[in-house]
Amino acid sequence: MNTKLKNVRQKNGLTQEELAKKANITTRNYQRIEKGVQDPKTTTAILIAQALQTTVEELFPL
Repeated sequence: MNTKLKNVRQKNGLTQEELAKKANITTRNYQRIEKGVQDPKTTTAILIAQALQTTVEELFPL
């Protein structure tokens, strides 16, 4: 589970569905990323970071 991603999303007051829509990805895709079932493609990680007004590095640390 990507707890950092979940925490930032919740801190921004967004549901999974709202964030997915804001990032222009499917809700299912976002849910799989947040649960850690799948790693995001680079472009998807950028879209999520932009939607949350943060950096990819903050959301997906190495």
